Amino acid sequence: MLQWLITLIPVLYYLSLWNILPEEVPTHYDFNFRPNDFHSKGFMLGVLIVMGLIVVGSSAMILNGNSIDPKRKTEPSNPIMNIASWVVTIFISGIMFLIVVMTKNYCIQHPIESFEKIIFISLSLFFICLGFLMKNVKPNYFFGIRTPWTLESDDIWRKTHLFSSKIWVWGNIILTTIILIIPNNYSSSLFISGIILLTAIPVYYSYRLYSKNSN
Repeated sequence: MLQWLITLIPVLYYLSLWNILPEEVPTHYDFNFRPNDFHSKGFMLGVLIVMGLIVVGSSAMILNGNSIDPKRKTEPSNPIMNIASWVVTIFISGIMFLIVVMTKNYCIQHPIESFEKIIFISLSLFFICLGFLMKNVKPNYFFGIRTPWTLESDDIWRKTHLFSSKIWVWGNIILTTIILIIPNNYSSSLFISGIILLTAIPVYYSYRLYSKNSN
């Protein structure tokens, strides 16, 4: 119930701005966070509501995944999964809130010059939190590095997640530091490239472990 209320905060904040927002608001931004598409403010409200429902649905799946997990590998009341559900709820609700702030600042006030850095640093902190949790995640179908090779073997799952935990924590710390230093217009391409790399490395690592065990 409390997670529902948290996801409602950005929606309620957006509704509080309703009368002072123009009829059309930015709904899409380019890599430098300049708006390049506009829709009605009602459309944006719908986007926020859908995002909130996705957050709640993702959290519920993380918490209750054991009931639909065919292998029943996750404990029904796993504290790590509980923490993970809260991390997902708080951080993505925070991104929703930042979207509303960005809309307000573009339509009513002067845009925040370093807004893209705030978004990407927030996302990096989100991945750092997931990295800390990852080393203790038990095999499951809904949270973690879910490749055919990690789901096939509990040992590969454990080794992959121990490795991925270090990669995600330190990789995102480095990524955050670089984003703070470089000019704004480079931060988006750096962040996207960094996250692709930090995701690809654990996937490849799990494949290498599987290939080594198969030989």
